Amino acid sequence: MNEHGGGQGPQLPDFSAPGGGQSGAGRHGPGAQGSDGYGADAQRPDGQSPGGYGATGGVGGASLPDFSGSPSGGSGRTGGFGGDDPGRPAGPDSPGGSGGGRGPMLALLGGGGCLVVILAVIALVLSQTVLSGGGEEPADDPTPSASSPTDETGPSDGGGASDGGGASDGGSGGAPTPKDQEPTTEAAASGTACTMQGDGAVTEQVEGEVRGGGLAFPQPEGWEVGTGWGSQSAYVTDQHHADQPVEAGWYTLAGVGKVEFPEEEGGYPGAEEAARAIFLCALEPEQGEELYGDPAMLRNYRDEATTVDGHDAWIVSADVVISDLTLLHSTDSWRRVVIVVDTPDGPAAFDGGAALGHDQQVADLETMLEGLTVL
Repeated sequence: MNEHGGGQGPQLPDFSAPGGGQSGAGRHGPGAQGSDGYGADAQRPDGQSPGGYGATGGVGGASLPDFSGSPSGGSGRTGGFGGDDPGRPAGPDSPGGSGGGRGPMLALLGGGGCLVVILAVIALVLSQTVLSGGGEEPADDPTPSASSPTDETGPSDGGGASDGGGASDGGSGGAPTPKDQEPTTEAAASGTACTMQGDGAVTEQVEGEVRGGGLAFPQPEGWEVGTGWGSQSAYVTDQHHADQPVEAGWYTLAGVGKVEFPEEEGGYPGAEEAARAIFLCALEPEQGEELYGDPAMLRNYRDEATTVDGHDAWIVSADVVISDLTLLHSTDSWRRVVIVVDTPDGPAAFDGGAALGHDQQVADLETMLEGLTVL
């Protein structure tokens, strides 16, 4: 706000002055004599000149009370709270007459409004300084807020939200990983020669069932039975299969047969080692490199003891990832199950599978395992 000459800072306008006149502390300054509006010096009834601010303008014009402590002790204008003789009421003809009653009230209201404004300014300053942390200056490089996404997740090296930089649900930078799939592990080498045996003795087949090596399982609907497959499982003879097509040129097989390990390899190692060898030999580069890659990648790997029809057995199973999806379009992995059972006539094995994504085929595999019996 601008500073008036000779005054003590900004002054409020006189809203009671007729004709738009204003009271002024301006040109006279503190302690100057007031004007009665006609140019004559105003005198108090006791003959003393009133102190305080002089008013210029129309008749009865009022100025702000004099808080400067002038010797007169009055408000500094005629007709104010201390300006008239206490025994003489102010009238219309007296100095400060007709406007004398309203002037002090307006001045008081004006002063109260100024006080309210000052208190509001003080409250605003306090709210911006004390209540908001003392008005500290912001840092040159503002840090993200606690609610920013950076604080909650953090960027990964690969630009996604998953570990190792790979993409996850809702993340960027690649296809999302299916939630229902386990992490893959590399298949170990079999550690054996993966010897392929001849056909040996042939078990007689019966309708509705597949038999071989002293084991049998039910033949599901839609599966064909035969022995004309060019490859057998490693270390298995007398093997008979049921098969079902997956897509052009590819079939899934399930078979049973007799387990035989050559004496030069140490003979039969037991159900546990035999089951692992038969399972892993099918994944060796010579057997499964075209389909599975080297090394083969496994999900849901299972390797544990079990029982079949009351006989001790060992199961090894996993979902084997297909490495070349140009070969197969309706599945991306193959479920393989090998069970070696110690039967009264010697060890026998079930070796079967199903293409994941072909739900009926997977269900048929479960039916075979549940119906596996010892002859």
